[in-house]
Amino acid sequence: MIRLTLILLLLLLGGVDNTTSVSLILEADLLHISGDLQGAREKLLEALEHDPSDIYGRNLLGMVLLKLDQPKAAADQFSYVQVLDPSNETAATWLGILAMHKKDIEGALAEFNGILERDPSNANAHYFMGSLYLLRGRYETALSHLLHSRDIDSGESETHYRLGMVFHSLDLLANAELSYRRALDIDSRHQGARCGLGWILYSNGDTENALSEWQRVLQINESNQEARSNMAKVLHEQALSAYTGGDQEKARSLWHRLQRLDPRNKAARYYLNEMGQ
Repeated sequence: MIRLTLILLLLLLGGVDNTTSVSLILEADLLHISGDLQGAREKLLEALEHDPSDIYGRNLLGMVLLKLDQPKAAADQFSYVQVLDPSNETAATWLGILAMHKKDIEGALAEFNGILERDPSNANAHYFMGSLYLLRGRYETALSHLLHSRDIDSGESETHYRLGMVFHSLDLLANAELSYRRALDIDSRHQGARCGLGWILYSNGDTENALSEWQRVLQINESNQEARSNMAKVLHEQALSAYTGGDQEKARSLWHRLQRLDPRNKAARYYLNEMGQ
């Protein structure tokens, strides 16, 4: 609605000469919103034939191409925007994200650094910088960027989740737990934060609640391999501890639980056979 209002005002004031291009981009906007990506793509290509310098249209085309799984074509559009407007934040952000996906860390850092040079309070750029330094194992630098991102915009669950990961890596478990829980306050279905919280609980000796967190992840997404692997590892460790400690009944119960989680688990099958099921 804001975009539509601005364009109509510009048209009334004579700020946009190419009304055909504007009309086509508006149609493409609506098609994009409705999920007709191919239709949006065709309208945008037609619009850009009329006005090749329309920055909004090129950025929108880049995003549509990304959704159509055409990252190189999308990158070409964002690069074109940077030629037209070197300070364009949208294009720089997407080029940075695309560089991350290609594991071009230096390229991604350059894009996000450029944004921060122009706008030091850009929460998204700080978030991505923090994520990149987290990947590199540079936890103190990652922490600085993520704290900046959180302080600028505290409503993003991903920022709190990444902060939890950094605190976890620095062995600051109380801080990590607070960050994971804050992420879950914002998005209770955040699988990464719930997986991380499970490990914090397990580290604190709260095994059953840790298992409950991972079980909740599987209820959200039964194909989440991290949660399944975490549960399997902990159930086996607990069963083996009970077995070596002479508590056969508890060990059997835990291995049965592991077998229900993973019917092909070799350790559970072996020990249950040893114990006569």
